[in-house]
Amino acid sequence: MTGQTVSEGDGAPVDGAVVALVDGEGVVAWETLSNASGAFSLPLPPVGTYRVRVSRIGYDSWTSGPIRIDSAQAPGPLRLEIPVRPIPLPELMVTEQNDCPTTPEERRLAFELYESALPILDSMSTAETRDSLLVRLERPIRIWRRGRFRYTQDTVTVMVTEALSNASPGHLEVYGYADIVGDSMTTFYAPDGGALASPGFLATHCLSRAADDEVDDGALAGLAFEPRPGREVVDVTGVLWIDTVANEPRELAFHYTSLRPFLRRHLVEPLRDDHERRLPGRRASIGTIRIQESRFGGQLRFERVASDRWLIREWRMLTPRLASRSFSHPRTGTNVLPIAVPLESRGEVLALFRRTDGSPR
Repeated sequence: MTGQTVSEGDGAPVDGAVVALVDGEGVVAWETLSNASGAFSLPLPPVGTYRVRVSRIGYDSWTSGPIRIDSAQAPGPLRLEIPVRPIPLPELMVTEQNDCPTTPEERRLAFELYESALPILDSMSTAETRDSLLVRLERPIRIWRRGRFRYTQDTVTVMVTEALSNASPGHLEVYGYADIVGDSMTTFYAPDGGALASPGFLATHCLSRAADDEVDDGALAGLAFEPRPGREVVDVTGVLWIDTVANEPRELAFHYTSLRPFLRRHLVEPLRDDHERRLPGRRASIGTIRIQESRFGGQLRFERVASDRWLIREWRMLTPRLASRSFSHPRTGTNVLPIAVPLESRGEVLALFRRTDGSPR
C-alpha cells in the first residue's frame, strides 16, 4: 500500500510523519514514516477494513475514512490531505533549575539537533522487529579450561529480528547500562535508537553540541550527551553524529561511566573466592580496581536500507571484565590487584529479509 501525505490546502509534502494502518479494533497493523516528499509504503495487510492514521510531533493526529482491502491486490496510491494543526501548549512555569552544565542557548541548539533525528531514532525501535536480519557476530565466550574459566572469541552467523540485543529504554533509565548475570558474569548495553529516542534518556542525560573542530565534514553535526550529575548507575556519554542535510543519524561513539563501583559491588567477591579456592587457607586481600573508563564503550553505525528503514548496520563494543595480579606475603597473605581488561564484541548486518516477500536486501 503506497501513498503520499500532503498538507490540506497548499499540497506541501508532510514529511517525518508516522503513518499507521489501523484495523477496526484500533490495533496498529503496520506503521512507517513518510519521507521528504511525503511518500510512504506499507505492507499489504490481511483482508478487512482499515483506516490510516497520521501523527506528527507537535501537531494534531488525523485519521482517514474506512479503506477496504478485499484481496492481495493493493489499492491505488493514496493521496492523504492532512489538516496541519499545531497543538497549542499551555503556559509553562519553571519550578526547578536545570542541573546540566550548559547554557539555555546551548541546550536549545542541542535539542533542535536531537529533534531533527528523533523520528528516525524512534522508528529503529520497531522497524527491526518486522523483518529478519542475517547477522555476523564476533563475541567473547567463557570456557572452563585447566581448572578455571578462560575467555576466547567465537564467530557465528545467525538470523535475528533485531540487530543489537538491548534492554528496554525503561530498564536502562532505572538500572543503567550494565547488569550482573549469575554470580560473576556481566552484560552491557548500548544507547541504540530506541534508547536515544525515549523520554527517559532526556530525563537522565544532558545534551550539548559537539565542538566544530571534532569533525571535518561540514554536513555533520555532533549531538553530545552525558549523564546528569548524581547518576550512580553505569551510564553512557558520547556523541551522535547527524547528517544535517538529510536529518539522519550516521554514527555514534560512546563510553561507559561509573564502572568502578559496579565492578567492585558485583565482581570483587567472586574474584576473592577464586583466589582463595586456588590457595586454600590463605585469605585474599583485594586492592583498588585499576580501570581507565574511557577505554570501555563502543561505536554504532546507522544506515538507511530502504525509504522507510534505518538499521544499526555495524557495531563494536569493548566491555570490562576483572583480571588480577596477585602477590603473596608470609604474614599478610595474598594481595590481589584487580585490573579491568576489555572484552571485544563486534557485529554486522549482512542481509535484511522483508517479512512481506522474504526477499533479501
